[in-house]
Amino acid sequence: MKFKFIHSSLFYKILFVLSLSVLIFISSITYRHIKNLSTSTEAVIHSYKLTLELEQIISYLKDAETGIRGYVITRDSTFLTPYNGSRERINNSFINLRKLAANNKQQLQNLNMLYNLFNKRYENFAHTLENNVGFEFHNAKFDKNFILGKVTMDSIRKQINLMIKLENERLVNHNKEYHYQTFLTPIFVIIIIFLTVLLIVLSFIKINNDNKVLKSANENLMFSNESSALAEYLSNNSTWIWNLDTNTRKFSDNYFRILGCEPQSFNPTTENSSKFYHPDDFATIEKTLNKVLETGEFNTFEYRIITKDTNEVRYLKTYGKIIIDNSGQRNLVGTTSDITEQRLANLRIEERNMELERSNQELASFNHVASHDLQEPLRKIQTFISRFSQADKDILSDSGKSYLVKIEDAASRMRILIDDLLMFSRTNKSEKTFTEVSLKEILENVKQELSQVISDFDVTITDNNLPVASVISFQMQQLFTNLIGNSIKYCKEKVAPVIAITSEIVTASDYPKLNLNTKNKFYKITFSDNGMGFDEQHAERIFVLFSRLHSNNSYPGTGIGLTICKKIAENHHGFIFAEGKPNVGSNFTLFLPISN
Repeated sequence: MKFKFIHSSLFYKILFVLSLSVLIFISSITYRHIKNLSTSTEAVIHSYKLTLELEQIISYLKDAETGIRGYVITRDSTFLTPYNGSRERINNSFINLRKLAANNKQQLQNLNMLYNLFNKRYENFAHTLENNVGFEFHNAKFDKNFILGKVTMDSIRKQINLMIKLENERLVNHNKEYHYQTFLTPIFVIIIIFLTVLLIVLSFIKINNDNKVLKSANENLMFSNESSALAEYLSNNSTWIWNLDTNTRKFSDNYFRILGCEPQSFNPTTENSSKFYHPDDFATIEKTLNKVLETGEFNTFEYRIITKDTNEVRYLKTYGKIIIDNSGQRNLVGTTSDITEQRLANLRIEERNMELERSNQELASFNHVASHDLQEPLRKIQTFISRFSQADKDILSDSGKSYLVKIEDAASRMRILIDDLLMFSRTNKSEKTFTEVSLKEILENVKQELSQVISDFDVTITDNNLPVASVISFQMQQLFTNLIGNSIKYCKEKVAPVIAITSEIVTASDYPKLNLNTKNKFYKITFSDNGMGFDEQHAERIFVLFSRLHSNNSYPGTGIGLTICKKIAENHHGFIFAEGKPNVGSNFTLFLPISN
């Protein structure tokens, strides 16, 4: 209660009134006695200057001595700043002292003795710096120098006291000799008193304003602490301080909540805190904490606790940093986060990865079956069908002939399906080796591969400035083959297919479909045809595995070709999109990133 009153506005107001009353009283008394001062003003000022200069010079020496001690203790060279500049300041003070003592032979002699003592003391300083071996250790040379420095310092103080005493005696003699004082002196003093009163008033205003600022700062600090506590609660974090020298700890409120306790419900000693450790982690935690006490080193580590309220196992992650306070004590300041949900999510991801690994192994087994076991009976079926001679077919009934044709057609579709599945599997698993390849050259290879069908359907293929790009060569050729073959297969009846392939360099941020708000550059390669087209609502569906827009009787196929194209685009870190209009044509746009 007393403390609050001292810092209240009322206390400062009372103090101000008392100070003003005392000052006025002293001013009235001083005015009467000040007329009794003699004309020794000049001598007083002279003696005051000399005394002040002597005090100043010893102050410079003490600053230098303090800097030397600070450096010896901490080995921090910043402590030598007062020492490095002190010699010049002391020499300037000796120049002023010689001017002030110019008419006093005795003081000049004392001043010369003092100057020699200062030189001797600075020699001690130099020896101290040269022989310094640390604060904790001393050698004989260092101790001897230390004793000599102390003796010299005592002699300096004695010499300065002697000079001040002589100056004071001189001052008394001047006061006796000159009794009368000038008339202006009391007036000046009164002016000074009024200025002092003015300063007191201004000081009161300043103190009052500072008190308001302090009050506002305390309120802001309170709000900041509450905000920090809320942030800890929402983010499931906590803070703590561990004084390593006294082995005392302080926990934030949310640390207690993480432990399943009410805030500040127990003293966070080592013994009380260890009650929450998981038995399997107890030894590890104790080893870590003992290492911190011994070495002062702290590394981030994770451990488990068992909460008090629900007896639940929680995963915590702790990080700390050593901070030295003003008293030189080591404090480990840290944060602890509850990472249980994250840890459990990681465990679930690991389980899913294991399931995915098993699925991949099963898929590999399927690929083996598809490439070997399934194809072997299929080849036998096609072989036996091929051995049917025309005579054998003639003796079959019409229904038998029909069944034979259907068997042959089904076997052919099965082979195509297996080949496409193997192609899709290789697209997923093949080694992704990127090389600089001319897409124009890849197009020419595709034309050569599809030369027969291009000739049969009278296909026209045009291109412009296809670039040289870093791609997986055989996959990019497969993509070109699938897209061009798709355009030929779905051409309009009695209309010669025309396929135009265009290329340009674009910026990702200019195409919202890419969902990339960057300035990365892409090759935009568009395959346009004049075929049947498709409804725009199926633009994404056509890339789905086994998805087909037409029946197998109308347009044979497996529904895998465009899925392979999408996978190849993804393998190149690119994108592929489709646009179409029924009976107008289709556009397939491939975006390939330009490597830097």
